[in-house]
Amino acid sequence: MNVLRIALKEMKIVREVRMLVFMLATPVLLILILGTALSNAFNGTTAIGDIRVLYHNSGAEPALMEQWETFMQESERSSGMMFEQAKEGMDGGQEVRNNRYTGYVEIGANGISYEGNSRSSIENGIVQGMLSAFTDRYRLSAEAEKMDPEYENKLLVNDGESYVVESSIQGARQPGSLDYFAIAVTTMIILYSALTAGGLIDSERKRNTAQRLLASPVTKAEIFAGKILGTLLINAVFVIIVVLISKYMFNAYWGENPVMVFLVLLTEILFAISLGLGISYVLKGNAAGAVIMVIIQLAAFFGGGYTPVASTTGFMREAATYSPLHWSNEALLQLIYSGNGSAAMNAMMLNVGFSILLLAVAMISMRRREGL
Repeated sequence: MNVLRIALKEMKIVREVRMLVFMLATPVLLILILGTALSNAFNGTTAIGDIRVLYHNSGAEPALMEQWETFMQESERSSGMMFEQAKEGMDGGQEVRNNRYTGYVEIGANGISYEGNSRSSIENGIVQGMLSAFTDRYRLSAEAEKMDPEYENKLLVNDGESYVVESSIQGARQPGSLDYFAIAVTTMIILYSALTAGGLIDSERKRNTAQRLLASPVTKAEIFAGKILGTLLINAVFVIIVVLISKYMFNAYWGENPVMVFLVLLTEILFAISLGLGISYVLKGNAAGAVIMVIIQLAAFFGGGYTPVASTTGFMREAATYSPLHWSNEALLQLIYSGNGSAAMNAMMLNVGFSILLLAVAMISMRRREGL
């Protein structure tokens, strides 16, 4: 009961006009400004580099290899892809990791396995798509052979014509500028809640109410849990309002799975609160606020808070992978536009895992102190 009372007290922060403006008006304006000003970043063209694929054939499936040879010829002729057979003793996976090839294909008795180069996301996606289409056609041809002997030993592609015809009514939906920044700005504003969390305990010390709390029949654990719960709930309400405004005012697309989207955002809120609390106990006073602000700014800059990072290369691309903003944004984009729930699960586990670690640091520091 004490936890709920403390949580309700923390939620009364909504009475502060400055907090309401920052948590509601700021993200809405940022979505509108960035989504409008940077619309060309989503409507321009993207240069595609050379696509070099390394492959190795174990010789266990002659029929598959025959189809593979035809596939390579057609891909080189129509798409400009380059295929190279791995030499004896060559580590295909290591060659890809060293950025010498777009991907490595292993053809064996169990079918085809592929290892792609994460540094060349566009080229890697093209290869994955073509390999996926090839394997689907090969399985379809195998089933066709069982049904009609006419298709036995017949190539998937012969003289430029295929007997397996595919058609698509509508391509996969892609995010526009407002769609992207509705996600990026929402996750960035969530990260700023670390500043509020960093002052949860410090504000009690400054107002000289910390000793009163400790003198009351409330344990340190209840104080700690109540403050976290209240801050988590009020930030969750703010985020829901921002999402609804972006959805119905700006027509931003948030996908068909709002529950999973909200869970990703909720775990990021928990991470931001834990980050603020953890740093506030490791450092004191203004130093904690300064460090939190630096972390937020770096995470936003490298994580795609102000501009998309999908087209970046080199150091920027590598640094983005360590930004909590980036893994949340990528998880939401894949969940919303590709239906990839595994990416969302990975992001949630990262957020929760780091939250547990940071809260443990804060709780241990609290117990060692005489006061809050």
